[in-house]
Amino acid sequence: MFSVIKTGIVAVMTATVIGPPLAARAADLTYVTSFGGTYGNGNGQFKFPSGVAVDSAGNVYVADSSNNQVDRFNPSNFSGTFTSFGTGGNGNGQFASPFGLAVDSSGLVYVADSGNNRIVQFNPSNFSGTFTSFGTYGGGNGQFAAPRNVAVDSSGLVYVTDLPNERIVRFNPSNFSGTFTSFGTGGSGNGQFANPYGVAVDSSGLAYVADGNNRIVQFNPSNFSGTFTSFGSGGSGNGQFTYPRGLAVDSSGNVYVADTYNGSRIVQFNPGNFSGTFTSFGTQGNGNGQFYLPFGVAVDSSSNVYVADSGNYRIVQLKSSNTSSVEVPEPSDVLGILALGVIGLVAKFQRLLCP
Repeated sequence: MFSVIKTGIVAVMTATVIGPPLAARAADLTYVTSFGGTYGNGNGQFKFPSGVAVDSAGNVYVADSSNNQVDRFNPSNFSGTFTSFGTGGNGNGQFASPFGLAVDSSGLVYVADSGNNRIVQFNPSNFSGTFTSFGTYGGGNGQFAAPRNVAVDSSGLVYVTDLPNERIVRFNPSNFSGTFTSFGTGGSGNGQFANPYGVAVDSSGLAYVADGNNRIVQFNPSNFSGTFTSFGSGGSGNGQFTYPRGLAVDSSGNVYVADTYNGSRIVQFNPGNFSGTFTSFGTQGNGNGQFYLPFGVAVDSSSNVYVADSGNYRIVQLKSSNTSSVEVPEPSDVLGILALGVIGLVAKFQRLLCP
């Protein structure tokens, strides 16, 4: 749309150019460093790190399932800040095979205490004094059966992959039984899961699940079946997964998946263009840029991606380009802009010749 605004001195031409929507593009991953790498229960050691999370200060939390503990460290000083929480057992301050974990905006840590069939919440500044557990064993309201992973949305609601019960559970920690809600049943159809493992929630409240049906599922909790969307199929090619495990979503909406049994790789994609942005990083091994059974993945606000490289007993740090979209003008848009320039020059010469 063109318009001409005339004044006593100049004529100003304006135009509104409407182009196509931005095309989604994958974020690129590069290797940065790794933490740990030796098997054990000492300072800076892991036995089977299966879950990873990052708080707002950049501290990394690890669910070290075979050590029955949660570890915390700051990447800028790994061994000097390495702290462990918990021992093996089912009492206060104890864990039994913790697999996944998350940290909310206030710094509270949530742990999928799988062997104890519960979700644990604690404040790292007062571990035993704030240790709170949610749930008992079973498939009913307020119950879990070996929960595998946990996520917290911006409102403080907690999401859990209740794996053997083949459902996603959501609750508010301030009213556990009163807000306990289940999503899904066992199966491979719409609104169904098969041994769901990883869970994440993006900034808009959409939930993502690593489903044993060799797919990533996205849904809006306010309309579960109506928004249930699947990404992927079984296999090792573009757009395919093999029993994906952990996953995370960054601030631009890019999804990161631990495709554990598909050559131990990390996959990233943008839901706006799944097959066009599907990219994998890593091969199986123990060198830089390699993984062996990666189970957990997390991403911080600075686009650092952390991977629980379980079989190599370490946490790997990657860097994401965090580029979710790029605008490329269509030829018609470029021609329109050039035409405006030509018209403007003609008008200028007309004014000079005929004042």
